[in-house]
Amino acid sequence: MKKIFVFIILFLFLLLLWFSYNRYQTCCGSEDVNKITEQPVAKPVVQTEKTPEKKQDGSLLFNWKSDKAHENELWGAKKVGILSGAADGKILEILGPYFKEEGKEMGVARAKAVFAKLTDKIDAKKVEFGAKLVEYYDGAKTTPFSGTHYAWLIRNDNITQIDNKTLIYFPTNSTKKISNTNIINYLKDVAKVLKGNDKKVFLSGHSDSRGNAKLNKKLALGRANSIKNELIHLGVSADRISTISYGEEKPIASNDTKEGRQKNRRVELEIK
Repeated sequence: MKKIFVFIILFLFLLLLWFSYNRYQTCCGSEDVNKITEQPVAKPVVQTEKTPEKKQDGSLLFNWKSDKAHENELWGAKKVGILSGAADGKILEILGPYFKEEGKEMGVARAKAVFAKLTDKIDAKKVEFGAKLVEYYDGAKTTPFSGTHYAWLIRNDNITQIDNKTLIYFPTNSTKKISNTNIINYLKDVAKVLKGNDKKVFLSGHSDSRGNAKLNKKLALGRANSIKNELIHLGVSADRISTISYGEEKPIASNDTKEGRQKNRRVELEIK
């Protein structure tokens, strides 16, 4: 009887071992099996971005250290666009491009070469020449490049535009509401320029040196505020306009002449 009992126990033990072994193979498997059934992980494809070729889309092109302007198919439309901006009381500013190694004189020479393409339509007395420094890039010495700047600037008894600054002139002791047509038309253009962006207007008031310096500073601030008020009337938000007064501290002409004093009685307007 004992032998039968021992045999049954041994049989059950072996049966348990067999069952455990099969369970292990089903659940975990061997290292070799894992190697066969494991799905390879796909490596991401890295796409390298190609550097775009530099395009020369200007209507007039120049070669390195040469002031000869070469026209392309865009010049005809560009010329029409430039000429359409002509008006009484305006002058055309032409800035020729130049690289530092070439020198500023080359930029001015290129500006004059551009004007030579417009001489049949624009009086030379209504043109100002200048130069515009451009950043050097690989290929500038071997491929044609553009970069000419054109701008119609206001020149009349009341307004002078110089680069990115506009000088608005005032009569003696005046700070009243703006009524001058030239100034109002200019400020309308300023209001249009400010639409659709977050740029701001900076106004600085100035005076000539006659009279009390303290009163001149107050007078100059009144001039800046009169321009500010007109811009607000034209729809420009007040928080986009900054004013400051320098009084007689920053003259741009001699106060010993009537003409010089007239230039010093001004508001300088900048958009940034």
